[in-house]
Formats: sequence, C-alpha cells, structure tokens
Amino acid sequence: MKRCVIIGASPFCDADVLKKNIRESDFIMCADGGYKYALSAGVKPDMIIGDFDSSEFPENIRCDIVRLPVHKDDTDTMYCVRECMKMGYKDILLLGVTGGRLDHTFANFCTLLYTAENAVNAKIIDGENIIFAMTQGMKENIENMQGHIFSIFPFGCESCKVTLDGFEYPLDEDILKVDTVLGTSNSILSDHAEIILHEGNAICIVG
Repeated sequence: MKRCVIIGASPFCDADVLKKNIRESDFIMCADGGYKYALSAGVKPDMIIGDFDSSEFPENIRCDIVRLPVHKDDTDTMYCVRECMKMGYKDILLLGVTGGRLDHTFANFCTLLYTAENAVNAKIIDGENIIFAMTQGMKENIENMQGHIFSIFPFGCESCKVTLDGFEYPLDEDILKVDTVLGTSNSILSDHAEIILHEGNAICIVG
C-alpha cells in the first residue's frame, strides 16, 4: 500500500524538504495550516484536517476537508495520524512538524511512539534530522548514512536496553536511563548500522 505523508504547520516547514521527500504516489494529508506549505511547494493535498484556530479555513481547494472542534483531546497532527491508520496506512511520513512551538514538537515525538506501539512505520523528517521511535523487540537498520550523528533516548519509560552496531560508540545490551545523556551524539561508522531495542521505548534522531 502506498505511503501517507502528513504535512504540519510548523513555521520552519521547508518547501525544499517537501519536494525532496514526497513521492508522486503518496497520499497527502495536511494538518491545519500545513496546506499552505503544501501549496507553496506545488503539492496538492488529498485531505486537509484541522480546527483552523490559527489559520484560515481552506477555500477553493478540491479535496476532502475535515473541520475539527477547537476543544479536543488530540492535536491536529495526532488526529491525522489516527485517520491515516484508520485508512489502513502502515507507512507514514511527517513533514513540517518540528520547530516553532516546543510543546507541539514534543507532542509529535509522543505521536511517533504511538505509531511504533501500533506496528506502524512512521518517521519525522525536517531539514536537519530523521526522527523515529522504537519499542521493545524492534530492530532498525540505518543504511548509507556513514558520518551522520545518531542519538538515542529512553522515551516514556525509566530506561531502555540497547545494542548498537556500526557506531563509533557501540553498545551491547547496555542500559540507557532517562536521567542521563549517554545516548547523545554518537557517530555512524558503517553504511549498514543496526539498532536493537531489547527493553523499553526510545526516540532516535539521525542528524
């Protein structure tokens, strides 16, 4: 099944990042004012979802538009992710969802953990980073990114047990605690680096 791309309304949403990462076959879903960034990059939304409390309601755009109540439990981005999952998507890319308000960026990390817990492959990409979540028992390969910086942090738990292979600082079922910064700024040495999360949850950042 093809991929769903969610475009958020971060003020740091970059048209070049959208053009570089969106495929012609992608289903494009915009969270609230994210539709403006999509249109400015020449990307046509297939669906727009939001409460439009911080941007005007999209007019004269031919796509499905879902207007949400302002008072709700989910962020617009999280609502979009849930909608993608209801539609059956197992591969989700989030663009334009970092920078700007720190609380929303952190909430989007929580959203990544939610997708990982539900066996959905989801990543955030911005101009500097690739961000993804892992849960217990997951294995991730990082291909052809030798020389990039990698960081891993326990997330939503007190600690996680990690194996890292192909990094400057390898780990072998080592424990990372939530109140330490041991997982910060490792270097990827191999074109085929491997992460295994034996216990806990983690947020991973490739920069």
